[in-house]
Amino acid sequence: MKRALKIFAIALLFSVIAIPAQAQRRTVRYLANYENEPYHFGFLLAYNQMMYTIKTNEDYQNLILDPESWPNAEISIPNTQGLLVYNVETAQTPGFTVGIIGSKRLGRYFDLRFIPSLSFSERKMRYDVAVKDLQGNISMKSFTKSIGTTFVEFPLHIKYRSKRYNNIGAYIFGGINPKIDLASQKENKMTDSEGQEFINNLVTKRFDLAGELGVGFDIYNQWFKMGVEVKMSYGMLDIVKQPAFIYTAPIEQLRNKLFQVSLIFE
Repeated sequence: MKRALKIFAIALLFSVIAIPAQAQRRTVRYLANYENEPYHFGFLLAYNQMMYTIKTNEDYQNLILDPESWPNAEISIPNTQGLLVYNVETAQTPGFTVGIIGSKRLGRYFDLRFIPSLSFSERKMRYDVAVKDLQGNISMKSFTKSIGTTFVEFPLHIKYRSKRYNNIGAYIFGGINPKIDLASQKENKMTDSEGQEFINNLVTKRFDLAGELGVGFDIYNQWFKMGVEVKMSYGMLDIVKQPAFIYTAPIEQLRNKLFQVSLIFE
């Protein structure tokens, strides 16, 4: 999250520097009738950081798990009595987004935007596990589970624009974003010692619905309008599939979360 805040600060700094520079240099009002046109089209290029918001089960650190549920592909643990997950956390990794923008003028300061997009990234879940062997000795193990993500997104935003000052304008926006994860992992089904079937993988649901908020600046020139914007996206649905002993035993709810810095050309 520190990296995301640093990127936000840099984008904001460049935008703030650009405003007085534009105001001082430019006296010609470019694209003077732009806001009066009913429709605009363009494209988006963005840097993103995807992560999860995790809500853990109460007392999950005291839940003894069947050793057969351990993901042996990561680490092999022979002669094990039981496992306890004592910590689980998510890490964000960089990704990118491309999209097409369609904008409909709703009023003097309001626009409706539809931005079909493709977002690519990888998220990581770190698990710290206490392992109890047949002699009663306890050792600590850790492993990281990587989850590749490819979202097809359909953001629908209401954009509120400030009054334009020369060739600079600010705006805020909010809306919803239905999305489908094309890279959702397959279920790896296994059977424990009691004959019960379980999913030995972190499998998430394909569909999600996110609420989104953001801010940005529009910069007008002779040929097109460029926007610099920052947004946060918060998944509203629990996307984890149960049961999966190691991967989801500690997790009560799992939600998508995204930070994005975009360049928009219209």
